[in-house]
Amino acid sequence: MNAPANLADSVRASVVRIGAPPEGYDGSSGTSGDSRRSDGSRRAFWGSGFFVAPGWVLTCAHVLGKGAAPVWRGERAIGITIGDAADSAGGPAAADGTDAVGGTVLLGELAFGLPRPEDPQAPPSPWPFPDLALVRVPGAEDADCLWLSDRSVLTPADIGLYGWAPGEVRGEQMFFTGLGKATGVVGRPLVLSGDQLTEGCSGGPVLDQRRGTVLGVSKGAGRRPGTGLATPVTALRRLCDAGPRGARVLHEVLSAHDRHHLRRYTGFGHSWHRQHARLGPTGGEPAYGFTVDRRAELYALFAEVEPPTGAGQVLQLANEARNMVLRRPYTLRDHDPRSWREGAGLLYNPWDHSTAEEEPSPDLALEAVVLYAAKVTAALHRAGPGRTPRAVRALAELREWVERTARTLLNDVIRAQVPGVLDGHRAASAARADVLVEIEPDIYGSGRHAWRVALVRPADKDELPGEAAAGAFGELPEGDQGAGEDGEREEITVEQSREDAPRSGLEEAVRAALSQALDQCDVDDHLAAVEFMLPRPLFDEPVDAWRARPYDPDDPFNPHTMPLGQRRLVVVRDRTRKDQGFTPECRTRAAAVLSGPLEAVPLRREVPDAGHDAPGPEGGQATYGRLRAASPGAVPVYCAGVGSGPGARAMAAALGAGHAMALWRHGCGDGQDHDDCAEFHRRAAELLAEAPSARQIPLRIRTLRNRNAEPADDPEESTGADSTPIDPSSAWARHIVLLYDPPHRTSGDGPLREPPLMPRPPTALRSTP
Repeated sequence: MNAPANLADSVRASVVRIGAPPEGYDGSSGTSGDSRRSDGSRRAFWGSGFFVAPGWVLTCAHVLGKGAAPVWRGERAIGITIGDAADSAGGPAAADGTDAVGGTVLLGELAFGLPRPEDPQAPPSPWPFPDLALVRVPGAEDADCLWLSDRSVLTPADIGLYGWAPGEVRGEQMFFTGLGKATGVVGRPLVLSGDQLTEGCSGGPVLDQRRGTVLGVSKGAGRRPGTGLATPVTALRRLCDAGPRGARVLHEVLSAHDRHHLRRYTGFGHSWHRQHARLGPTGGEPAYGFTVDRRAELYALFAEVEPPTGAGQVLQLANEARNMVLRRPYTLRDHDPRSWREGAGLLYNPWDHSTAEEEPSPDLALEAVVLYAAKVTAALHRAGPGRTPRAVRALAELREWVERTARTLLNDVIRAQVPGVLDGHRAASAARADVLVEIEPDIYGSGRHAWRVALVRPADKDELPGEAAAGAFGELPEGDQGAGEDGEREEITVEQSREDAPRSGLEEAVRAALSQALDQCDVDDHLAAVEFMLPRPLFDEPVDAWRARPYDPDDPFNPHTMPLGQRRLVVVRDRTRKDQGFTPECRTRAAAVLSGPLEAVPLRREVPDAGHDAPGPEGGQATYGRLRAASPGAVPVYCAGVGSGPGARAMAAALGAGHAMALWRHGCGDGQDHDDCAEFHRRAAELLAEAPSARQIPLRIRTLRNRNAEPADDPEESTGADSTPIDPSSAWARHIVLLYDPPHRTSGDGPLREPPLMPRPPTALRSTP
């Protein structure tokens, strides 16, 4: 292996011991009285961790699980021992914070852990993926920090394993080092083989021996000798999916990480960048190209500017840069970068092969990175001035870096293009996609459903107009009707279920994948729409109220945590039609509503005038015949739910008659829970008559949803369908649902698997302390 010189010694300075706080700590240190211990267990050794930025330690969540409730309440109840001398787990601490045997003990507090245990007093075992935690450690501003990989594809790689393990003398620890190999796929734990992880090494770093970068965090030892698991550092992106606070923590840590490494590189003493640069080609470091000095400077500049809006923006700009140097672009499902630095990592070092000869040529890599940085600069300029003078200054310095580095490019053509990219004001024009959430029918009667989240876009177009996706949403331009009437579209699966979920758990089950898909699709001025392809019994599922990220009561209008239907265009599609196919009647009606005009037709004939209890209700065959004979631009409307009962039978008739659009309310039943049947049908008819065509309806439905948003700040305090709406004049539209299901042909991924998987047995890999 081409391991960097003195790698173990350099790593050791950054790896810490994690355990209970030292003797004598109390509430004045940031912990409450119920977390104090009177015996030697207060200095119990829990596991390992390592500094990734000044004042920030990364470890496994299950390591901190031993601290129980005080840790997960955010109290300063974590003992962080820094220093390379042997430490006693039970010995007292000196007044200056130095342990009696050796090492400095600081108190840390949990900033974020994934996933949080339901009951901190009874933590799960094994801890679910990603099993990561970030600990804030005041007083550790001068700590040595390891270098986090900027790559999205981390394996295969020759690795070094590091951590602290119990020593021969009870209560002492010794530093552990091991070698091995790491393999794995994107989005899953790394599989380790080689030297056996020992007790206490959980939370320690897994380093790429060739590059000296952290690839992962040791999670557990395997049942067989020489095997184990680690969480890849790319799993830190899950913080963004956990809500706005997690995204803020991740941005703060990565920014501090990159600023630290630039200071170390330009200063004196140990520097990972400088140590790697000394290796030259043997460590994968070219003499020319996107060298470590350029990485250190560029990433520190990225740390000072506004972060990207999401993975889609990063991938978009990276792909445009790759196209300019004639390299194949990545697809949206290849990677999920959440920072500007990861976009650069995709350009200069996208693979992790064992030899430098298999990686991109240094000149092409540098050209792509310079173009990418120029595009980032232009995108930030388009977004407006930074929030702080520091950000404004950093943006000017970023531009200066691009101009200065561009002068060193060997390709005259690329060098000449850089000024135009910097001064360009065109929004990124890429394959913009929207999101499909497909729920499978419960064909086995188990009460559970398989699901899939996918990206959708016209298969023959490079750019989608406005807010539209596959002709299903928003204001499609006149003449661009191919996708809406019978266009071919591409579906790219982001994730699908491994275990079926009950109806009550579907929102939680799809949340992470939905958040990831939306993050990939929201690019520049394109706000992704969401279509839910549902089996008919689930037509009344309130999908418009689902949230892609957990609600934060302290930030109720955060755009990433708002109900989907209040921010985005949301429609329902019919899962049954995927199996039955689109009929000629459906194609005719889809074309008619797309061109307009529209008119309302009652789904159940008797309800608008006589209500749900009218004598002699219309039969199913009569309903079909009436709706079949309705005008081509007719839209069935109904004041109640259609997932079961008479409403479901009438909706089946409407869909059989080829209707591609319908309106109903999911929050009302066919009983006595509402008395505004006539008003709903009248107002729905007015809504449809005022719209020139189906193109405008999704936007108007979104407006109605916002006018009827729940008044409670906390969604758990909502009183449901009977709560007072914000706008009484639009109360008729509360819980309104729009079905818009025009014909389309699908390319890309195939159908979902058929039989549901049985619940997985516990993993054979156990977690080490």
